[in-house]
Amino acid sequence: MKKTISVIFLLCLASVTISAQVERETRAVWVTTNFQLDWPPNTYNIEEQKAALRGIVADVKRKKLNTIYFQVRSNGTTMYRSNYEPFSSYLAGETGRYPGYDPLEYMIDLAHGNGIELHAWVNVMRCFSSNSNNKISHPDHLLNKHPDWIYEVKENGTVSYWVDPGLPEVRDYLVDLFLDLVYNYNIDGLHLDFIRYPSRMYNDDFSYNLYGNGSDRAQWRRNNITKFMEALHLNVKEIKPLLKIGATPIGIYRNLQLAKGLQGYSEVYQDSREWLNRGLIDYVVPQIYWSNLSNPKYEALVEDWRNSNPDKNVIIGIAAYKDEVVSELRQQVEIAREKNADGVAFFRYEHIKNLPMDFFTSKAFPASLPNIIAAKPDPPYNLSYNIDDSNRSMINLSWELNDEYSGNGAEYLALYKLDEPKVNLKPENLQDVFSANKTRISIVVEKPRQVNYYFTLKSVDKLWNESDSTSNIVEVTIPALEDIAKQISYFDKPVLVKSSDNSYKLLFYSKITEQVYVIAGRGENKAQLIVDKIYPGKNIFSFKQNLAEFDYLEVFYTVSGNEIRLTL
Repeated sequence: MKKTISVIFLLCLASVTISAQVERETRAVWVTTNFQLDWPPNTYNIEEQKAALRGIVADVKRKKLNTIYFQVRSNGTTMYRSNYEPFSSYLAGETGRYPGYDPLEYMIDLAHGNGIELHAWVNVMRCFSSNSNNKISHPDHLLNKHPDWIYEVKENGTVSYWVDPGLPEVRDYLVDLFLDLVYNYNIDGLHLDFIRYPSRMYNDDFSYNLYGNGSDRAQWRRNNITKFMEALHLNVKEIKPLLKIGATPIGIYRNLQLAKGLQGYSEVYQDSREWLNRGLIDYVVPQIYWSNLSNPKYEALVEDWRNSNPDKNVIIGIAAYKDEVVSELRQQVEIAREKNADGVAFFRYEHIKNLPMDFFTSKAFPASLPNIIAAKPDPPYNLSYNIDDSNRSMINLSWELNDEYSGNGAEYLALYKLDEPKVNLKPENLQDVFSANKTRISIVVEKPRQVNYYFTLKSVDKLWNESDSTSNIVEVTIPALEDIAKQISYFDKPVLVKSSDNSYKLLFYSKITEQVYVIAGRGENKAQLIVDKIYPGKNIFSFKQNLAEFDYLEVFYTVSGNEIRLTL
């Protein structure tokens, strides 16, 4: 009875610490460049700036996120080569000076090489903000080039400058500005921020008197923003129909009983649900920047956005910069899943950099967009491997691509590690995602647990639609473990193998896939060492812990129900 209780306890413990995974889920993070909050670092050295970008992308991949919203226009200057606006002064110390490389192009290559979507995040209507009186003096900045388009807004000690969307020439300029970006860069999405008026107190008498025709001013303002969205959508989709257009609106569309605050619809004239329902945007990321303990209440807003847009792509923006939100981060991710949201986005990178994000236990593709249709690509073929002579834990995989591969829509390759030598792909089998232009990759198995590993590849298009079939399955044998396993042809109980350095390995032979728990003990004192799966065939575990302080191991099988005790 005592052992049975301990197994049930361990099963319950696993259920609360291992989050359920989903096959498709956007996991995004905003990388802020305005005021150099996330990037660039406080240096004009090109290599240091590039190294910081590489570090961000590597960390995003390590955290199992799959999307980056990279801010490329924040204060009327850019992080890319624009034909309309000057380079940011953060890059080379002077507004408009070429920094010696193109940060957006560099970031796109980094992201795609690591299987991560890159969306160009742009501030739309706000073109400059500061807590000082310093303005940008460059002649091509909108403050100087078109002062007749600009309104000054003073709020909470900050001065900001906004273009007036009531002027048709302003809307035309913004469409041209963003079309230039879309046309020249292989971005996955255009991510629109500040696509609104600053407040109700905005003085737009000039444009209203010209174009309002006596209509209701609030609705006229909403229509101005929507007209811009209509023109942008039409032109972008003509150039790149697969590119995603997204917006990140105010978190409260209209006040709810449990969510009262600044309203997007009536106070900043942002009819984001109209854009979503009409297909003018492909996804929306409402900024639900509150905890579950306050009003506005996080859960109430997630439910409102999801229920109001049941068939649309809704990604939940989370305030990782707030202490009260960080303390319930796992809970907020789970609530987003329970409400059937299409994913989550964290504001911003600096605030998740040192968080483990261990609630993402396996990789996932971004959420699908069924409204955008694309042909599925062909898979690679002739997948093969060799073991590196200088490092017997390194597996070198290589494959071939057909002659038409570059033109059949493949953007990425997805590598799957299988439990057994047959195609039965599950989310946890996804090992890695990388650019489709690769024909080889190396994998280091630092602590191999099986003698044989099985790999296969699929092609993935820009919208994360996979090829219908996989490449061939390759069976990889790890030499270091093969030598051990050859000594034992079959064993019905786990076998402990002690190495010359006094470390231990535990060998399992199994006919099925199941989870095992390994407990080490001395007297009544016990410690949990392993909670993991074993697969059909031979499995080998190496222990991180020093087993010298224990007298025995207890092994529990969750499917077969076996319980085995081994003496050390």
